[in-house]
Amino acid sequence: MNFFTLSILAVLPGSVAALVERAGAPMRLAERHHSHHDTYLAPPDFLRSLAVAMLLVGCLGVLLGTFCGVGLFDSDMICVLAFADAFAWMALVLWLMMARYKVSLFEDRGVIVPLVGRSICFFYSDIASMRWSGPRRASGYRDLAITDIDGRRYKIKGIVDIEQVLLHVDRFDVLESLGVGGPDFTEMKRKPWQPFARDARGKKEKEEQVD
Repeated sequence: MNFFTLSILAVLPGSVAALVERAGAPMRLAERHHSHHDTYLAPPDFLRSLAVAMLLVGCLGVLLGTFCGVGLFDSDMICVLAFADAFAWMALVLWLMMARYKVSLFEDRGVIVPLVGRSICFFYSDIASMRWSGPRRASGYRDLAITDIDGRRYKIKGIVDIEQVLLHVDRFDVLESLGVGGPDFTEMKRKPWQPFARDARGKKEKEEQVD
């Protein structure tokens, strides 16, 4: 491929993602409430940041490639642009997957649209267990792994508002506890997505004693 083609491929993913984000900004919310269901999506700020990163890396790749072409740098112009192209297109795939992901919760059931694959429907009454899985995401939540009475397993990614999902599903009786003891065990079992609840409670009690 020549320099012109590689340059177009470098800036195209970021430009498309940025235009789509700008056009859909008024409609895209991390949490949507409808009359008959609630929908939870990936944070718009994350998708917007990913689009900006694609655009910046693509433009930087074209700029550095130009410098290499005129002899300011010794690196190969094609290699520099190929790296920018690879990053931009891989980031575009990630952006499309994250933009697709959503969790819709109805009165008696939920529907998960995963990163890849077809939609998954589950009924709250069929949930046998819910446990925490994987590392903590930037949102502050871990993934929520769900197993139903038939042994099928689903996973709700921590990129959505897991707290609101748990409140809507309202199956705390099957939610994995954190295994903490003491007088605040009931509160922690009710709200396991707040790992620092006990520390906050202790701090509040100390402040009341000082007052």
